[in-house]
Amino acid sequence: MAWDQLDLPWYRTPEPAPVPSGKVRIVEQETAWKISGDGFSYTFDKEKGTLQFIRWQEKEMLQSPLQFNLWRAPVANEIDEWSSRNALSINWKEGYGQQVVTEAYSLGLDTLTRIPLAVEVTEVNGKVVVSVREICLMGSSTMEKKDLYIWGMQCNGFENMYTYTIAGDGEMTLLHKTLPQGRMPLWLPRIGLTMTLSKELEQVQWYGRGPQENYPDRKTGYKVGVYETTVSEMYEPYLIPQDHGLRTDNRWVKMKDQEGYGLMFTVNELFNFNAYPYTTENLTKATYTYQLQKQEGITFNLDYATTGVGCTARSVLNAYRVMPQGYTREVRIKPF
Repeated sequence: MAWDQLDLPWYRTPEPAPVPSGKVRIVEQETAWKISGDGFSYTFDKEKGTLQFIRWQEKEMLQSPLQFNLWRAPVANEIDEWSSRNALSINWKEGYGQQVVTEAYSLGLDTLTRIPLAVEVTEVNGKVVVSVREICLMGSSTMEKKDLYIWGMQCNGFENMYTYTIAGDGEMTLLHKTLPQGRMPLWLPRIGLTMTLSKELEQVQWYGRGPQENYPDRKTGYKVGVYETTVSEMYEPYLIPQDHGLRTDNRWVKMKDQEGYGLMFTVNELFNFNAYPYTTENLTKATYTYQLQKQEGITFNLDYATTGVGCTARSVLNAYRVMPQGYTREVRIKPF
């Protein structure tokens, strides 16, 4: 008839694990840095600093680079026009209709331009550290009138600073700092990381809310626990293709293949994630379910924050607002 969960007051943070004794090697290639050790290797683009490949026990785990992400395919409530007046903003531009998601398209949240600023690879205390700084601009910069006499270029986006630390056992710790710059929208669909994993990593296990799909504004009916499913079973057959399958308040998530090999993701704060066999672009542009085309991989989104999918524009707008100080998260990626 009813249930409840509560935090146990005697929880203690685990003691730091001993420093792995394995040796990490750095190999400079023509266009990439290859960081490798016993059974693993990570490949970073030399110019952009993006993590391009993860190889563990002769298995390729990553099919597209790990990147900063703001976009999700709009949900049905965001493409309806009946509630759009509640989301009216000075950022709206002509040609994008009158929907809750109009502001996001007007500012170009779906088309980030990534500009690398610095990439540095060093060895510190037996570990390899890859430091990357980039600017992600939303949409395209255009000349606009600032006041009666002055015209100028408005650049809107986020400054990202990534520090990847790779240990001898293959575990990688990513310290990610992201700061908003310029004009921000009233709300963001999501903020975090996205990547395409190998299609073999179909098995999903997580410690968070479940077992069904749940979003920040409709999550309290889902118990926190350890659950298992598959990427195929996470699909929700909505009439209109849209973002789906989110799981909230997670401590960790494992993506693995039939043999038990895979990647484990943990974050120093609760996080959200979803995974699907389509590209986010396909989910965004498809009008009917028959237009969904499976890709040769799995889109995996790891969110520091995600908007809800509430029944009104107001509930969506209140679900998440941009924080002036940005976000800082420590993400651990452990191949197993």
